[in-house]
Amino acid sequence: MTEIPILFFFVALAYFWYNQMQALDHVRATGKHITKQKQWVFLDDSIVQKKLTIKPKAGKLCFYREFEFEFSDTSAKRYHGTITHHGQKTTEIQYFIADSIESIKLNH
Repeated sequence: MTEIPILFFFVALAYFWYNQMQALDHVRATGKHITKQKQWVFLDDSIVQKKLTIKPKAGKLCFYREFEFEFSDTSAKRYHGTITHHGQKTTEIQYFIADSIESIKLNH
């Protein structure tokens, strides 16, 4: 009888891992795309997850994730940005450049 809870645990763990990798790939592609549009350089292919919670979206509970990344403009300075991913979609991108914040809300 203990096999069913153990099996359920491993299925849930596999689902979480798969979902996490999909979100990470989507966020990385979005970060590269947006920085390329702005003629910046997406640095080190680095995405770091800073927050993971569960929040409702359209009446369903979904993972809410916040990621950080680094980019550079034409100078040698590194700048930081954040990407918010809720459910299966990227919802917001923020850039922190020279003491200012630029925010882009995405409606998907």
